[in-house]
Amino acid sequence: MGQISRRELVELLAGAAFALQLPAAEPGAPLFFTKDEFALLDCLTDLIIPTDEHSPGAHAAGVAAYIDRTTAEAFLAQDKQSWRDGLQSVNKLSQQANGARFLEATKEQQLALLSKMAQYEEQNKKPRHGEIEDEHETPEQKFWGQLKDSTVFAYYSSSIGIHQD
Repeated sequence: MGQISRRELVELLAGAAFALQLPAAEPGAPLFFTKDEFALLDCLTDLIIPTDEHSPGAHAAGVAAYIDRTTAEAFLAQDKQSWRDGLQSVNKLSQQANGARFLEATKEQQLALLSKMAQYEEQNKKPRHGEIEDEHETPEQKFWGQLKDSTVFAYYSSSIGIHQD
């Protein structure tokens, strides 16, 4: 008595694992972002790479879902928090400029806001990947680089980006 066989141990562990399983997530639900954050991210990525006569856009390619999945799997907390902070800054900037959250603004207002966020990058014409952080960039402008780079990477890594664009 007191000793447990290997078979009993395996059965015990299997039973414990089964009992500890979390309920399945809602199909299609974001893994990291809230539903509102995910909707904002999906809209932003689709404005960066919209559907056109040549190919489907970022929404059809599942770019927001890819970013959600990679963010959920990110090891560093700052890699996760930068997305939340960035999305909040977009809504804050939209509220200041348009009196409405980004998703409630008109498409023209949304595009104008993205242009404003991209303005610093256009003025300085420097590569985004691996650059040293510039203290003159606003949080929104820093987020623009992160958002744009991730959108382009995810899109051109997708089946749609590879085969249809």
